[in-house]
Amino acid sequence: MKKVLFSAALFFTACAVSAQESVVKEAKSAKSDPVKAAQIIEPALTDPSTANDPETWKLAGDFQKSIYDDENMKLYLPGGQADTAKLYNSLAKMFEYYTKCDEVEQAKVQSGELKKPKLRKKLAKTLATVRPQLTNAGSDAYNAGNYANALKFFGLYVDAPQNPLFADEDAVKNDTLTPLIANYAALAANSLKDNAAVIKYATIGKEHKEEGYRSLMCLAEAYGKGETPDSAKWLTTIQEGVEKFPSQEYFIGNLMDYYIQKGKIDEGLAQMDAVLAKNSTPYFLYVKGVLQYEKKDYDGAIATFNQIIAEGKDFVAEAYSKIGDCSFFPAQEIVEENSKLSMDDPKYAANEAKIKELYEKALPFYEKAKEAKPDNRQLWGQYLLNIYWKLDKEKYNALEKELGY
Repeated sequence: MKKVLFSAALFFTACAVSAQESVVKEAKSAKSDPVKAAQIIEPALTDPSTANDPETWKLAGDFQKSIYDDENMKLYLPGGQADTAKLYNSLAKMFEYYTKCDEVEQAKVQSGELKKPKLRKKLAKTLATVRPQLTNAGSDAYNAGNYANALKFFGLYVDAPQNPLFADEDAVKNDTLTPLIANYAALAANSLKDNAAVIKYATIGKEHKEEGYRSLMCLAEAYGKGETPDSAKWLTTIQEGVEKFPSQEYFIGNLMDYYIQKGKIDEGLAQMDAVLAKNSTPYFLYVKGVLQYEKKDYDGAIATFNQIIAEGKDFVAEAYSKIGDCSFFPAQEIVEENSKLSMDDPKYAANEAKIKELYEKALPFYEKAKEAKPDNRQLWGQYLLNIYWKLDKEKYNALEKELGY
């Protein structure tokens, strides 16, 4: 009985192998219709009896190449209407199947089943020729908001130099565009919140001299957020951004926020002075002024903010508001002190006079901030309400109505 069962098992195995081989033959016979042939061969890609044959994967890749070539030709014909989704899908599958073909063939070489690879050189040449199209595929997907496809296409482009298939393709291995495209892969991964992919591609993209800041921003987001934030790597990334891309406000702003939170304001000021010596911008001046303000060096802060105002470019409204803060918030400390004093206390009246003096000093700067940016109420709204409540009830009522309270 056991012998019969064993024989039956061999029979069914042989039938299964024969069935998959017939699938491959059927696919070959349908090659004039590559779309149909590609569908026919799909079962053979998952069955061990045929999936372990590099020729199966080459054939599947060849069908995808034919589909790609047919659609690509339409791009160059007068009045031609290419199906770009079909074009790009076949391009990705061509990479997938030819790469798998090479992996299977190399495994057979390693096992001694084959003496040397026969297909690698031709496959590499074919893929190297169509590889630039991956950037178009990625760009179209990204612009359409399909970040998963954008990551797939950009990723295929960036992964190629590390793919053993291209070991002898110097044009691929030494491609200077790879770091640039890695930036776009990192941006797509960032949109998907795929931190692993961000780190993979941004590590490459950050080396691009002009666009590398994009990858460093994505890296900072990946290290600073998510389920397992890494504050040490975040800080290292931000500092690298400051060093490599000193004109990018993102890195300076984040680093100065870090210094303020950690109470390292003197360190931050020293770094800002170094940055300003190389590249003085209104934003960098504003950051320096904020640091001086946080240090309670109000005279220094006011001088820096006045420099922004004198230049008359960006951050003028913010500078006016911050000069107001240099008087308003010291006044608030006195308000807090007075809340704990009896009104009969002689110090109470002296404090009230000081509060009024500081409010009067802050008032014109908040009013100028409002004039410069009337829509940005965060710069002046609550501050003016507090001051008007103290100094001018009529203006307080008018502003309260204006603000919709």
